[in-house]
Amino acid sequence: MNLDEFFSSMKSNGALLAHAAPANIITIASGTLQNIRAATLPSFMIDFYKMAGGMILGDAYIFGPEEINITKKFPVPSIIDVNREISNIPQMRGKTIFGRNDLFLFAFDAFGICFMLDNLTLKPMRKYDDPWRAMTDCLIVGKI
Repeated sequence: MNLDEFFSSMKSNGALLAHAAPANIITIASGTLQNIRAATLPSFMIDFYKMAGGMILGDAYIFGPEEINITKKFPVPSIIDVNREISNIPQMRGKTIFGRNDLFLFAFDAFGICFMLDNLTLKPMRKYDDPWRAMTDCLIVGKI
């Protein structure tokens, strides 16, 4: 799967997209993640943010570099806010949470490898070779 196929698939399922993030906001977000000892933004997330500053599908989210306010429910926190709150948890060092649904959290590490994490223990449940598949798994559960 590639970026275009991912966006096409999510849009056809009814995903809501935040406006594309400006390059300076993406750079600031990546630097802030590094400062809190999380993984910096890999190329696939930078490419994603250039097209959408986050995505919502039902009760699932791909966090953006800034807070997302596109639904009437409540704002979705930024990737910075989410990771700042968990930065003191030892097993999260070097990982960045980029998405969540009702069942799992989704993270990438410093090498850009994605993981599905258990919501409670933060233990990896699945490792992904394809980041777009990880993002799809994250969002599709929100639609069910």
